[in-house]
Amino acid sequence: MAYFLSAATKFLLVVLVICMIYSGSTQKQIADSVVRLHIVANSDSPQDQALKLKVRDAILEHMQVKYPNGATREEAANYLKNSLPEIKQIASNVLLENGSHEAVNARYGVFPFPTKEYGNVALPAGMYEAVRVELGSAEGKNWWCVMFPPLCVADANTLKMDENAQNELKQGLGAGNYGLVTDITDKSNVPVKVKFRIVELVESTRIKLAQMISNLF
Repeated sequence: MAYFLSAATKFLLVVLVICMIYSGSTQKQIADSVVRLHIVANSDSPQDQALKLKVRDAILEHMQVKYPNGATREEAANYLKNSLPEIKQIASNVLLENGSHEAVNARYGVFPFPTKEYGNVALPAGMYEAVRVELGSAEGKNWWCVMFPPLCVADANTLKMDENAQNELKQGLGAGNYGLVTDITDKSNVPVKVKFRIVELVESTRIKLAQMISNLF
């Protein structure tokens, strides 16, 4: 019995290591192919949540005019980094126009994201490069989207990638990982669902552990 338990433990450890390696490499490839947008409301009050959406609308309206069409991921990322003062000013103007004097912070970096579905695409939990716009205390519910490929820039209402955006994502991910983030919406595709849930579970656990450790210091 002891030998059996030892063998079973070793087998489970091997499976766990394989899952972690697969999850890490898959999520990194997905993360390296997108840039996201994250707007955090001051609080969960109806007023602050409404302001968050007005800020979203103003930023996306600006991006629909200024966003560089046909940009590569690197070009889009550089454009967004250079646009942070404009993004901050747009958000501040919206708050002032609506009687709020809360501070605004806009920064570009790598941030934790939960699993999110965007119409015909689902991105697993993990760390992603993003523009993060923080309104006031930034303690309210978030609004999330994808800036590259230009999902919310092209269609902020339905949040569905058009054909050009899908092709850009497919080129960045490769056919296998592209199938992982698109075929997950097909509930009958069990193999893809299993792979996606492995990535989702491992990366969500990593984020939670990192947050727990951060809170200790």
